[in-house]
Amino acid sequence: MPEQNTRPRALSDIVNDLWGTPASPEPAAAVAQHTPKKVYQSTFPPFEQLWKTADETVDWTDALASASPTDGLTSPRLWSFFHEHAGAVLKGDLNAYVEVLHAANPLGDLAPYAVSFDVEAESADRLRVTFEGSPAYLGAAEKEVRRYLAGVALRAARDLMALLPVRAVLAEGVSQGKTLLSVEFDRDELQKVRFSFIDPETFAVACGGVFSA
Repeated sequence: MPEQNTRPRALSDIVNDLWGTPASPEPAAAVAQHTPKKVYQSTFPPFEQLWKTADETVDWTDALASASPTDGLTSPRLWSFFHEHAGAVLKGDLNAYVEVLHAANPLGDLAPYAVSFDVEAESADRLRVTFEGSPAYLGAAEKEVRRYLAGVALRAARDLMALLPVRAVLAEGVSQGKTLLSVEFDRDELQKVRFSFIDPETFAVACGGVFSA
């Protein structure tokens, strides 16, 4: 998968809000995060708001400067962890990235929507997230499967960018070893988007996403 995807049209034409400044590049390395496997019912968890919301953005400059939470949302214990690792995160240290991923577990609340998530830090600027699609969703009609895959991919990318100062997230939806969706989301482009007004499948295609589902 190339580092950059060719977009068929400007994303600003589709739909304005999101994050901050990416960290400086570092040599590539990889780390991983998993969520527990679960047994699913045939009915779907609520889905329509999935890609429209996201975690609050961590201000790593504030985390570096203050030993106590400044956002009114983060627990003192987690903020203390952020404070301890903020210098390394702002330098693009990949070991710090994986420690933060494990401590914050940013995709944990997405467990009802996928069997598992794997997150790799490919560089200081780029994460890769791979999720195993839930059979409950993959048994739907093709259009709904694509919408599901794109919705989970977009939400996972938003949550990862909210936690870490990366420029891009490559999201891949898979099932039984087959890649069903591969799409790279760019922070600068996401900053232009009003997520309440987009269709996730259309947006993923506009980002250069490729479906095989």
